[in-house]
Amino acid sequence: MASLILIRHCESSGQAPDAPLTEAGTRAAVALADRLQALQPDAIYSSPYLRARTTVQPFAERAGMAIVEDERLHERALSEKPLDDWLDHIRRSYEDMDHVAGAGGESLRETQNRALAALTDIVGRGHRLPVVASHGNLISAILRAADPDFGFEDWRALRNPDLFELSFDGARLVGYRRIE
Repeated sequence: MASLILIRHCESSGQAPDAPLTEAGTRAAVALADRLQALQPDAIYSSPYLRARTTVQPFAERAGMAIVEDERLHERALSEKPLDDWLDHIRRSYEDMDHVAGAGGESLRETQNRALAALTDIVGRGHRLPVVASHGNLISAILRAADPDFGFEDWRALRNPDLFELSFDGARLVGYRRIE
């Protein structure tokens, strides 16, 4: 059995890849460093988006560890253009995991497959306990892989930040628990 800690980023000022954390998000990232230090992770991975990287940066600096970016951990793309009804598309994707909101978008299933491939690779590298910083819709797709009942309202209830310990049996995700 192998484990990793999956982290939803701290409060952000927006959804763009370069959107920084808010002041509250920055304070939360500093507090998160204390929580992570107690867990003693031995590797740090992140989405390339600024809000995910800066969520784990205070811990990385304190621990003297590098943050390894993995493009596969970026947030789900709903469409290449902004959608006024984006929330309805997210809701629908929990009813139909193959739903694509618009041109250039990806389904929740595609996001899940991409993210699971990344996490499986990370677990396969033999770390004792890696941490992985990513995004809410991607994280909900992962949690849904372990629990098919994880749905839209569960996604809406995710916090910034939110931490989950994921358990793997080889390359298979077998469960998760929220770290309070």
